[in-house]
This record gives sequence, C-alpha cells and structure tokens, in this order.
Amino acid sequence: MRLPSGFAEVPCARCGAFTPGLAFGELCRDCVKVTTARANRVARLISLAVTALAAAYVSLRIPPTPTARMWAAICVVVVYLIVRRVAKKVAMEHLRG
Repeated sequence: MRLPSGFAEVPCARCGAFTPGLAFGELCRDCVKVTTARANRVARLISLAVTALAAAYVSLRIPPTPTARMWAAICVVVVYLIVRRVAKKVAMEHLRG
C-alpha cells in the first residue's frame, strides 16, 4: 500500500533504513528498542539517586514513630515511581534524535 505522499517506504529518522508504515521523522522498530533501553537505563539511575536523597532527607526529618516511618516509606516509593516515569519520558525525547 502506498502512503498518501506517494512513497511506499520511508527512511528511519536515525538509521536511515527504509521501513514500510513509518511516517516521516519516526524511528524504526529496532531504533525504538535501542532508544527505550537507553532511556530505561538513564531513568533508573536518575530515579535511584533522587530516591536515595529523598530517603535520607525523610529519615532525618520525621519523628521516630512507626506510623510516620510507614508513611515515609510509602512516600519514598511514590517518589521513585514518579521520578522514574518522568525521567524516562524526558530521556526518550532527548535520546530520540
């Protein structure tokens, strides 16, 4: 099937491999896998560093009661998850091209 622009295949924005079904400026399946793997690695490192800092700060600032420690642990886990998601999105955008 031909694209509306008249081209049957479009080159990948990164590697230049002609792939059917791509729009101009998109990445092929292999380049998306590589970019996703790199973004996951970067996001994991960033989120672990931020979580370690948050855990250190929280452990110094909370009162030593069991309830406060439980809520602090929950908050640290939530910080990890949110930072990981945001860092992955940012890394995918910056590693794309």
